[in-house]
Amino acid sequence: MKDCLVTSARAWLVTFAMVAFTLASATLNAHAQRDENGATQEQRNEPTIVRFASSDHALKIPLEIDNRIILLRVQVNDSKPLRLIFDTGASITLLNSKRAAELGLKSSEQASGEATGGRITASIIRGVSLKVAGVQISNQPIGTMDFPVVPGFEFDGVIGYHFINQFVVEIDYQKKSMNLYSPRTFRYSGKGEIVPLSFAGGRKTPLVITKLTVEGRGPIEANVELDTGSDGTLLVNSPAVKKHSLLAAMPEAVQSQARGAGGQQQRVVGPIKAIQLGSFTFDNVPVALSLDTRGAGAQESNDGALGGELLRRFKLIIDYSKQRLILERNSSFSEPYDLSDGE
Repeated sequence: MKDCLVTSARAWLVTFAMVAFTLASATLNAHAQRDENGATQEQRNEPTIVRFASSDHALKIPLEIDNRIILLRVQVNDSKPLRLIFDTGASITLLNSKRAAELGLKSSEQASGEATGGRITASIIRGVSLKVAGVQISNQPIGTMDFPVVPGFEFDGVIGYHFINQFVVEIDYQKKSMNLYSPRTFRYSGKGEIVPLSFAGGRKTPLVITKLTVEGRGPIEANVELDTGSDGTLLVNSPAVKKHSLLAAMPEAVQSQARGAGGQQQRVVGPIKAIQLGSFTFDNVPVALSLDTRGAGAQESNDGALGGELLRRFKLIIDYSKQRLILERNSSFSEPYDLSDGE
């Protein structure tokens, strides 16, 4: 989750006080235990099985939208429904360690990855069943770790790559609902715009090309994560900030801090002239520029993260199987950029 912000401000330019955290922003590198034949736990696992309650889809799954963050009710091994963030920026599903212990889940491996502010370590559990309204998916890997406390925002974990990869996912921010389809039978017949996604280098978080326009410059191409676990507009990683001299191009930017899973993140927040996604253009957009020297905000493998404050302006269809994002503009498209939860 590249940028899960909980903000309190009268206006983003005046104050941008926030608590933020990022989990599993890159593929976790598991330190696997091997059996006597040298096979890892992942190699010994049974294949993932998806069971729809009806036909080859699950429709009208209710969502909560909290501060532009998508929350989905999920049963873990027949538990009571847990509140998980639906997060395309997470390379693995993650569960709070306390909740995992209550469910009697035991880990077999350790893994590490980059997060906002630095590296994180998680325990890996395999063979887990996850169930949402209308569909169950078995033999899933999940990670467990201690989550930072975010005042006013309660959640039990995040839904990441291994779950999302099994479906074509349709998200309707306005109706607060989700449809899950089998990739084998899904056919799109709408009028939305198709934007390519990339999983270059075997990554498990999708990249999408955007173009940034700042005053006095030509368009800057940025290859950023599609991050439904973010409530911001766009976060630009520090190597891209330096490469394109964005600090000098944004004299109105103000200092800001974010608390990440890996520690504190330093950033500035200010407006740029425009962001382009496919053929859609967003004018005078507030963005965050990372100043980090470590952690997810300092990665060079991508240029940043595109978050919910822009994505909520569309009905999204996310199709990992065909490496594409389908955008259907909704009536929220021209709304002001709201980066605060009010006072």
